[in-house]
Amino acid sequence: MKINRFPKMAALQKFRAMKLGFDNDIAEAIGIAEATKYAIFKNLSYKKRVEKEKEEVFKTYKGEKLLDDKTFEIFKLQSLDGLPYVGGKVYTSDDYKRAVFIRFGEEIGKKIEEWAKNIINKCDEKVLKSENKFFNECWKPHRDELKEV
Repeated sequence: MKINRFPKMAALQKFRAMKLGFDNDIAEAIGIAEATKYAIFKNLSYKKRVEKEKEEVFKTYKGEKLLDDKTFEIFKLQSLDGLPYVGGKVYTSDDYKRAVFIRFGEEIGKKIEEWAKNIINKCDEKVLKSENKFFNECWKPHRDELKEV
């Protein structure tokens, strides 16, 4: 079965979050939210992406609830009620499970997670705390591994 980059990024971000001290359920929510964020930016042209990054980020959800910028600051994610918020959606552990385990099956999901955990275990905490360093040192060199299982 072919494995695209999305579930690999989600798993890598999950284990990054866990190594930085987040519990499993929140780490899974962060993983899927981060993978979604990267997918959104990848699908925007460079010019649009630079403009989007400069835009003022929404501070409220549907004009009612205040979005929090501090809970997941290290990931540059906003949160709503303690869960990551990206692209107008709140992400949970269930979203992660759908993207990694339900879509690819239990056995392949475990292989994706094992692959991600091995990479994160080799990454320095300083690298994990930096979005740019994480992308260039943990993700880029490994993103095309595990293409098929």
